[in-house]
Amino acid sequence: MKCASKVLGLCFLLAVLAGCGGGSSTTTLHPPVQQPRQLPAGTELLYVGDDVGVIHGFGVDPNSGSLTPLPTVAVTNGTAAADVGLTADAGGHVLYATSDGIGGPNLASFVVDQTTGALSVSSQLSLPVPVRKLVAAPGGGAGPPCCVYVIPDSSAKAAQLFQFTVDRFNAALTQVTPSITLPCVPDDLTSDPAGSWLGITCQGNLGGEAVGLGRDPVTGSLGTTMGVATGGNSPQGIRVTPDGNFVVIANQATNNVSVFSLDANTGVLTAVTGSPFATGGQPGPVAIDPSGKFVFVGDTGGNSLSAFTIDAAGSLTPVPGTAVSLGINAQPVAIAVDPGGKFVYVSIVPQQVAGFAFDSNTGALAPITGSPFSLGAVARDMAFVP
Repeated sequence: MKCASKVLGLCFLLAVLAGCGGGSSTTTLHPPVQQPRQLPAGTELLYVGDDVGVIHGFGVDPNSGSLTPLPTVAVTNGTAAADVGLTADAGGHVLYATSDGIGGPNLASFVVDQTTGALSVSSQLSLPVPVRKLVAAPGGGAGPPCCVYVIPDSSAKAAQLFQFTVDRFNAALTQVTPSITLPCVPDDLTSDPAGSWLGITCQGNLGGEAVGLGRDPVTGSLGTTMGVATGGNSPQGIRVTPDGNFVVIANQATNNVSVFSLDANTGVLTAVTGSPFATGGQPGPVAIDPSGKFVFVGDTGGNSLSAFTIDAAGSLTPVPGTAVSLGINAQPVAIAVDPGGKFVYVSIVPQQVAGFAFDSNTGALAPITGSPFSLGAVARDMAFVP
């Protein structure tokens, strides 16, 4: 993506030079443009989407976990501005965002400056329905992933999956038509690390369902759709462990979490012994740390964050001392674990981001100094750009 950054910088330079031409002897003085500040070495980049179509960037101190605000960026115009969904690719330094509205662009891609955290818009598209969750799945070769997949907001009652290819030079998105019809209205989606499987949660004929689609990791083409009952109702967050062996799903209406083993060759899901596992009230978002040892679940009804260890068989065991309270009416919406595997952040409704350091041996959680961090708007989705 270094090439993409240079292209964007060159375009900016040419635009400036074009405005400096002759034709008048009058000189107009402009205040100098404030350049983004270079971040200290090792700073991690966390982006938080709010409820009014804006992305808030933060530099994360790799030692303390404290957050330093970066400039905000709008995903869209005022008409389509709503809840923001975020995802990032695994190495191309690109952030993808949705805004849950219509009447303007509601899907965008941004090139991320790794030294300052600044976002430069690469493409903006308008989809005919409100969109919310999205995932960037790996592709073959160097550069950004092959494809980005987007689902409508559940309020749209649209059983669809939108697919987009990614330009490897400038991260621009191009829609692949037609959209894919799903067996039920989706709530969340994820990809396995290898990019050979997409998982989607929905409430279908089997009750809570996990819908799996086989995927060619190079071309992005999708294969047969397979569904399995989750063992709970109203499934929300879904994530795959970093080794690709297990799929974790939060069942909001039944206060439990399901764990399935994932067959990498067939895409078949098989419930592990003991699944589903009890959680706090109304679990929603799910995250897994980079080591694959810990699962974090946001309890939207309990206003808390639960932590579990996950063993080699996929069994979950609560971390002692959790769930931890996130405050009155916190209603956690999204969880993000930093790439270094030291900190976990939770977006909460009172316009804040709660941060915790976690023990890499036990999973014990301790609030980061200064947490919760103010956002100035209701926090929604979150994503680290590695």
